[in-house]
Amino acid sequence: MNSSKTAHKPMSQIKTMTITGLMLAITIIMVFTFFGTIPLPIVSVTIAFVPAMVTTMAVGFLPGLTVATAAGLSSMIRAFVMPTGILFPFIQNPLVSVVPRMLIAVTVFVVFKALTKTKMPKPIAIGISAAVGSITNTVAFLGAMWLIYAAPLQDAIYTNPNVAHDTVLAFMFGILTLNAWVEVIVNTIIVTLVVTALHKARIAKF
Repeated sequence: MNSSKTAHKPMSQIKTMTITGLMLAITIIMVFTFFGTIPLPIVSVTIAFVPAMVTTMAVGFLPGLTVATAAGLSSMIRAFVMPTGILFPFIQNPLVSVVPRMLIAVTVFVVFKALTKTKMPKPIAIGISAAVGSITNTVAFLGAMWLIYAAPLQDAIYTNPNVAHDTVLAFMFGILTLNAWVEVIVNTIIVTLVVTALHKARIAKF
């Protein structure tokens, strides 16, 4: 009995390390390539933070936090080496690019842990947790940017002819009312499918 438990523990650790390493690699690829976005007719949906949510639910908080932090750091590095759009100068600040992504793991873990203690079907619990994680990312990212860079962001928006809005609040409201909700739906579907598959394959820990 004891030898069985002893053998099971290293296998569980190997499984956790394998999934975490795989999700780290996928995250970095997504952030630095076009694989991290899905172009739709009206908006482009960011899915680069899906691995962080999947890892948090499948193998635990610390692995999920590791992947989420890597996602934030990758975003920050990309803002330095591959700057595109009007937001890249602000994404170079870790308070804008890293901390909000770390919060994804926190909220997903708390919500998923609470929901799995109920009789709620697993796919629904996964979906709700994924939706919360996606909303956390958008609100924390935009909130940090507004709190730290309200005036510079206003100047960037006002002087850029490619931006339809002329105020920071209008710009952010536009993101929240369309892009964010499409991302929530797409991210929720992807995360639910992946985590459910990992659970059925007995790879997920829950």
